[in-house]
Amino acid sequence: MSPRILLIETSSHRCDVAIAEGEKLLAECGSVDPQGYQHAEKLHVYIEKALAEAALKVADLHAIAVSIGPGSYTGLRIGVAAAKGLAQPHGLPLLAYSSLEALAVAAREVHPELEASDRIWAAIDARRMEVYSAVFDGRGQRLSEDAPQLLEETPVHPEASSVGRVLGVGDGVEKACAGWPSLEVLPVAYAHARHGLPLALKALESNHLADLVATTCLPEGLPTRAVLSLDFRIPKARVIVVVDDARRLKVGIDDRASYKGEPALFQVG
Repeated sequence: MSPRILLIETSSHRCDVAIAEGEKLLAECGSVDPQGYQHAEKLHVYIEKALAEAALKVADLHAIAVSIGPGSYTGLRIGVAAAKGLAQPHGLPLLAYSSLEALAVAAREVHPELEASDRIWAAIDARRMEVYSAVFDGRGQRLSEDAPQLLEETPVHPEASSVGRVLGVGDGVEKACAGWPSLEVLPVAYAHARHGLPLALKALESNHLADLVATTCLPEGLPTRAVLSLDFRIPKARVIVVVDDARRLKVGIDDRASYKGEPALFQVG
């Protein structure tokens, strides 16, 4: 029997769910909010909708797959929490995959004719002139690890600098074009849940299962401790600590039980 897998993609402004049986897609639903993140409101609605469309219950599944970044911490933490919440009570294995590798699958979906000599540069916007990126060959084989790339210092990824055709995929690609004129920009900003299917099947076949307890979407490189200097002169104030999408620690004060603007950015170390 082919495995039935529920796939969750929340690493970007797109909130997306798919259900597949083997390589066959049974259901798919999702949407994009370019101005923000609708994952908290939409994800479980889409999961229920996809299950109904596929005429399945969670207990009928064989695994839950979820993208674990890099990407938006806001979206990823919701997707990972939902995947854990579905997998654990039903004893289902959890499959975790890279958001950048899913984008490479999306690129090959658009251009199935790509050869091993071609390159795919997957890039997710990390604000300012930084992206999270990785390079794959035209057949989807990984050539570099997922890592931050500062475009002002490294406009062209070293794994793609000495080849002919390079296709860029993801919402971080357009701002690299000025420093990388030969880059072919694909009209794919965000991965869909279905793009994680080949990655999930590969992980399941190789028994590469994620640890339900250890799996997290906490951004890599976050300092383990923070040195903060705060002056508590506001009565009944609450301290808000935020990890933003650029892996910075932000600390703010809320003095009336409602969030008041952008929190101040303090030095971390």
